[in-house]
Amino acid sequence: MDLLRTLARALSRRANTPPVSRSRRKLRNRLIAGVLAGAATLGGFSLSKYFQSPNLVTEEITEVRYLDQGWTEEDRQRFYFTPQGTELQGLHYDWLTKLELPNSKTRLASENIMRGWGFIVDPEQQPSDSNPGNLPVGMGRHWNPDAGAFRLDLGCALCHTGELHYKGTALRVDGGQAIHGMSTSAAGEFITSLNVAAAETLANPAKWNRFADAIAGEDEDKRDQLQSELWQYLLRVVDFAQGPGNPDLITTTEGRGRTDAVGRIGNVVFGYNLGIKENYHTANAPVSYPFLWDIWRFDWVQYTGFTNQAMARNVGESLGVMAPVALVDENGNLLPEGEFGRSTINLEGMQCIETTLRKLRPPKWPQDVLGKIDIARATQGKALFAEQCASCHGPHISKPYQWPVADSPATRLPGQIDVNWQWDMSGQISYNAENRPQREDWRRSIWAVPWIDVATIGTDATAAENYVKNEYSAGPLLPEGADKVNAGHGLQLLINQLIPSLYQQRGISSDNNAIADYDGLNVPFRIVNKKAYKARPLHGVWATPPYLHNGSVPTIYDLLSPLAARPVRFGIGHREYNPIRLGYITDMREGNFVFDTTIKGNHNTGHLFTDADVSGRIGRRLTERERMALLEYLKVMGNPDFDQALGGDPQNWANYSTPPEGPLGEQACESLRSDDMQMAAQETSQ
Repeated sequence: MDLLRTLARALSRRANTPPVSRSRRKLRNRLIAGVLAGAATLGGFSLSKYFQSPNLVTEEITEVRYLDQGWTEEDRQRFYFTPQGTELQGLHYDWLTKLELPNSKTRLASENIMRGWGFIVDPEQQPSDSNPGNLPVGMGRHWNPDAGAFRLDLGCALCHTGELHYKGTALRVDGGQAIHGMSTSAAGEFITSLNVAAAETLANPAKWNRFADAIAGEDEDKRDQLQSELWQYLLRVVDFAQGPGNPDLITTTEGRGRTDAVGRIGNVVFGYNLGIKENYHTANAPVSYPFLWDIWRFDWVQYTGFTNQAMARNVGESLGVMAPVALVDENGNLLPEGEFGRSTINLEGMQCIETTLRKLRPPKWPQDVLGKIDIARATQGKALFAEQCASCHGPHISKPYQWPVADSPATRLPGQIDVNWQWDMSGQISYNAENRPQREDWRRSIWAVPWIDVATIGTDATAAENYVKNEYSAGPLLPEGADKVNAGHGLQLLINQLIPSLYQQRGISSDNNAIADYDGLNVPFRIVNKKAYKARPLHGVWATPPYLHNGSVPTIYDLLSPLAARPVRFGIGHREYNPIRLGYITDMREGNFVFDTTIKGNHNTGHLFTDADVSGRIGRRLTERERMALLEYLKVMGNPDFDQALGGDPQNWANYSTPPEGPLGEQACESLRSDDMQMAAQETSQ
């Protein structure tokens, strides 16, 4: 508490330094009060803990190898830095490039520091047009016209780009699983270090002068404005920490490479954005960031397979990552048309990213780095996969669906609490034999992803149960006569109003089937509620540790082994790869997060190959030889380069359908390039 009192005194002195306006003094005093109140938090921990050294892993990388996944360098840079409209409490882009670590002059966003937190930065990376601040993959920027400033934008690539390290080589896995701790507010992690760095910058005159010199120069008006904006940022941090960021809500620590996605979205949208405190729920079901190749083929997405549409998935994700959105007035009533849905959400960015992801292929095993493939063993594994795994993981190729749609306010569709009939009818409409309207999916074929009930699969059920059981008051969004809804139905009520509003604001209409394309290949938005997890296809799964939806099993070898042989506690945070067991090396090292599978939400049960009659049994016990054969096949499963050597591979991804061609994705990317030019002009004029 001594450091807390020291910082509070420094803040108080700074707040009372003349000249200062009455309104600004009020703003500063509110911050000081917020720091001292509520257990003195700026994200959930006492400030005395904030000042510890950053919690970093140590990595020694001499080369980055981009695995063969079908992308050009332009595709990759689009994915890495295209903005989707999210904001980190309004943090300015250039602030992150200039802030210093607490109790240090070291730049917080320097390469070694960011890598140590698990973010992806190339060795000796240099600034570029798409990444002028030289920040990690996924940290882009967008221009916020209301603020008149460039804001940090946390893009899809931040959580959906992976790396595997082996003997100094970093194997880049585009669309893979990140291993950073972005959501974790533990002492020494990124978000806590960032917030205390901002607070210390205001409190420490020497640190402030270095920061202000770099951002505002000698212009006193700009320095004064910078100081005010930094205070406002910290006030928002304090406010968020008392709501969805309250550590009392995060009862199962996410650690590295995970977040409780649905829990956080629910708390942000129904608690924070709607202003209903009773809607805050415990977030105790963290999940790994899923890999993204082939996701455009799926009929249902998310771990529980609760939605079917790309745009709804992406907008929901952006809300959870704090894209500002205006929904209700100070009395809790929905804002009127024209004001409702005002947001920085970037639909063109999402469309550009979604279209680019359709080109992404699974990663190919690099034999020159990770070792030669034993073809005889892989062939044995192919037969085992067909026998033990394919019934769930498929892929189960299906004809495109013909989705029934609503054509009037009175139309009700089975299983749906709400349907926006005008949005439904804004797609490309055809009519069935009964002359009922429908949207026909544009994909040549789709992958029907099966749901496996939690009682059958036996894996930790917390995420699935929370999704179905947690109830929210959706306030003014609720239909007449309804009291509360679960997460899926609540999101349906919101998304059915929000996305059409966003389309209208961005000038996206049904002309030339634009809405149909942005919706995700003419798929209308639907929700399902199942206490189950989807069984996705496994092409490239060797490159996506750790395993199960909650990341509770570090290697595929462990996943194929008896439950008693799976690690109970292991370290996660390093990216050093084990090419024998297919997963991360998990010994405890400095900077690692301790993954404890005995905690609710972290259980490593289920998905068992055993001869015992137990919950979660999905197949017979595998011998050591059989496990190794399956691992060998998973290294190359579907890889066209090995089709002939394997005597024909039914999983060969070269035989799968290609995405429909359409100009709108490229047009969205082109519009973003135009926006980049305008942003550069804005930056030059400042």
